[in-house]
Amino acid sequence: ASRATGVRPALLLATLRYESELGLNVGKGNWKVDLAHARCAKQREAFVQITSGLGLNPDLMPVSKRQSYGYCGGAMGPAQFIPTTWLLYKDRITSLAGANPPNPWDPKTAFVAAALLLKDNGAVGGYTAERTAALRYFAGNRWSNPAYAFYGDNVMAFAQDYQDQINILNAITIR
Repeated sequence: ASRATGVRPALLLATLRYESELGLNVGKGNWKVDLAHARCAKQREAFVQITSGLGLNPDLMPVSKRQSYGYCGGAMGPAQFIPTTWLLYKDRITSLAGANPPNPWDPKTAFVAAALLLKDNGAVGGYTAERTAALRYFAGNRWSNPAYAFYGDNVMAFAQDYQDQINILNAITIR
């Protein structure tokens, strides 16, 4: 995913770590509850479309719970994509991951999806570009809200930890 998109592996790992502990926590919500609000109708429809296309029972698929700050729940899989965003990226994910239809709960596919979204958010660059891309991943067009700074700061701290480990492994393999 990193090679195909140019997104630094450490940033991709850091984002997925923050989103789902690298797939260990893909949500404890239920689409009927966490997408129940009227403003979540598009997310609900998209979720049903995705699960139907995969032949999955939507009642059995874990999603994120509704957010305390008012946004719909329903984020899916290790990359925690909201359903409408997944549908926007579906063809590109299929092209890059080779999965047709792509499954947001599949780790390989989720990594590809996250890398594509980070790239589109401007992640190919230095610290500021990566932090901004992470914030956009989390908050979309509300990324510059100071209340969300924690997300960008935490993802970048995780990315530095991963980069340090990657540098150690690279030094060992070069010897």
